[in-house]
Amino acid sequence: MASSSTVMKAENGQSSSSSSSSSSSKKRGRQVTTILALPQSRPHQPKERSPLTLATLQVVREKAEKRGKRTSLAVSVRHFDNTDINYDWLLPGWVAEERYVPSGRKGLGRIYKYYYDPTGHMYYSKREVLFAWRKMNIICLDP
Repeated sequence: MASSSTVMKAENGQSSSSSSSSSSSKKRGRQVTTILALPQSRPHQPKERSPLTLATLQVVREKAEKRGKRTSLAVSVRHFDNTDINYDWLLPGWVAEERYVPSGRKGLGRIYKYYYDPTGHMYYSKREVLFAWRKMNIICLDP
């Protein structure tokens, strides 16, 4: 699984690449470092979302349309559910939203996180979500 730019070392210490820099470093007694190829990135495949997640996203979009367009064009919004590794603590039907707001010349910005329950109510932190679960008598074993 090595690409053409990868230098592979044989067991006797000689490289399989025939470049002049590796042969000249061999003559000087230097060790040739092995460069490993990274796996090729796969094209992004959208995840299958559960019907509960899709229903929550629909409610969130409807509420956003009622409020009107108040976000800048530069803001990017992504939604996650409990199938994503960072948000596996969420219950089914709950959705996390990340808004990236760029600022400054170098493109540095801030990520704001919001959480939505299946009714579309917005929470501003994980702590608020866990408190709401406790208030609704939902048992939370690993906060």
